[in-house]
Amino acid sequence: MRWRAFAPALLFALAGDARAHAFSPDAGHFYNGLMHAFIDPGQVLILLGLGLLAAQRDLVTARTVVIGMPLLALIVSALPVPADWLPTAEAGVLLGAGLVALTVVLARPCAAHWLQGLALVSALGPGLVNAAELARASWLVPRLYLSGAALGIFMLVMSSFVLASTARRLFGALAELAMRVLASWLLAGSLLLLALRWA
Repeated sequence: MRWRAFAPALLFALAGDARAHAFSPDAGHFYNGLMHAFIDPGQVLILLGLGLLAAQRDLVTARTVVIGMPLLALIVSALPVPADWLPTAEAGVLLGAGLVALTVVLARPCAAHWLQGLALVSALGPGLVNAAELARASWLVPRLYLSGAALGIFMLVMSSFVLASTARRLFGALAELAMRVLASWLLAGSLLLLALRWA
């Protein structure tokens, strides 16, 4: 019966290469793009953080984040980017996620154009990641993959924004504190992933 205790270790040792960004031809081009925002840890961190940032600030900033960020990410995704840019783009996403999360944690008054600029600059990371992924997986159809990727980005930012805004309306200061605590976890996650990347 003791062999059962060693079964997980044996399976782990026999496992092949693990790929966090593996695309499946069976899923289709659109759904590969759609799923990418939900399976890439860096994109999950930055998009959740941007949703919290939008809920924490004024309506003008919220519109820029929720609508402008996915549109700009889509435009950047269409640029011709070499596949070897992918590690740099992923590191940029994690740095952006940390900066966005830190802004939410501090919750300091800030000019609207600075916050809008932060949101739009944050779109460069996911956009460059998608462009590099397209260059690496050349079998993907760009228009289908990118439309799915833009929709996935929009869905994740919008979901985070709506949930945080609703909680803020219902629970007031308690929800604002919870948003800052969640943002601190997003910041810690982005720093941890950066440390693992450079380890």
